[in-house]
Amino acid sequence: MAITVDKKKTALLVMDLQKHMVDEQSPVAQHTGFAEMVKKTGLVQRVRKVMDAARAAGVLVITVRMDFSAGSFFRYPTRGDFCRIILAENNGGQVLRPGISGYDTLEEVAPQEGEPVVLKRHMSAFAGSDLNEVLRAHGITDIALTGVATSYVVTATGWSALNYGYSCIVIEDCCTTHNPEAHSEAINALRAIADICTAEEFIQAMQ
Repeated sequence: MAITVDKKKTALLVMDLQKHMVDEQSPVAQHTGFAEMVKKTGLVQRVRKVMDAARAAGVLVITVRMDFSAGSFFRYPTRGDFCRIILAENNGGQVLRPGISGYDTLEEVAPQEGEPVVLKRHMSAFAGSDLNEVLRAHGITDIALTGVATSYVVTATGWSALNYGYSCIVIEDCCTTHNPEAHSEAINALRAIADICTAEEFIQAMQ
């Protein structure tokens, strides 16, 4: 199904492409398999191409970062393998905070001056963040999702968006997770609540 994009009412979300989560030198990126999949799929270059096209078309680009110092949540969940990995790597607040190595977004997909940067506290981009307020302030009704990981952040954000009343587009080749099978399963599950497209289809829709 061909998608349509209202450039004035759509925002592109670039989620969790932080060095700690996806860089080859990061232990958590290695352990989760995110670094390998990001490299294998050429994800960063493709996301950058979509970002450039969105900026040229006047579509709002929003960078979303995991930030353990953001929001009002008093603790991180302790059950589940992924939560345990994050807690172990957090090591008493030594990661995913401003000024700490690995916190920054990869240079290739870093935000430009004046673009919103949303700091989230949990899995969804809406959790413990001001994303809803940012979207409403810009008159956004539709969000296009990219980033890591399809089966975690992208899925959680999609369901949260549904609860807030936003329509979702998932750019499937601008997302990845720990292996191809999990990515495919997540994309298929997201079809219930989002339109799925490729990077090229999204770019064409903006033009």
